[in-house]
Amino acid sequence: MPEEPAPETPRQSRRLKTLKSGRIEFNGIFSTIDVTIKDMSETGVKLKLSTIFVVPQTFQLLILHTNTGSSERRNCEIRWQRGDLVGARFIDASEIAPDSPASTATRRDPPQEG
Repeated sequence: MPEEPAPETPRQSRRLKTLKSGRIEFNGIFSTIDVTIKDMSETGVKLKLSTIFVVPQTFQLLILHTNTGSSERRNCEIRWQRGDLVGARFIDASEIAPDSPASTATRRDPPQEG
C-alpha cells in the first residue's frame, strides 16, 4: 500500500478543511463504505473511514452536499492509507483500468424491452 507523502512534498493544489459526508463505492456500487471527507482540493481528498477497511486501488467517491441536497461522484485512486485515514487523488474515467473495482461503479439502466 502506498505510504503518505512526506510533509515536505508540495501538493498540486491547496486542500481546504471540510467535514462533508461521503461514500466510497466499488464492485458496481454493490460495495460501499461510509466516509467523512476531512479535507478536499481540486486534485484530491483526505477521507476518514467509518470502519477500518482496505480500500481498493481505484473507486468512486460519492460526495454528499447536505446544504443543497445534491451529490456528485468523482473517480479516485488511492495514494496512501493509514488505518482509517485515506488519501486519494481524483482521476479521469480514462485512467481507470477496465478490470478495476471502480470500472463498473456507475449505475446502468436496465435493458429496454423491445
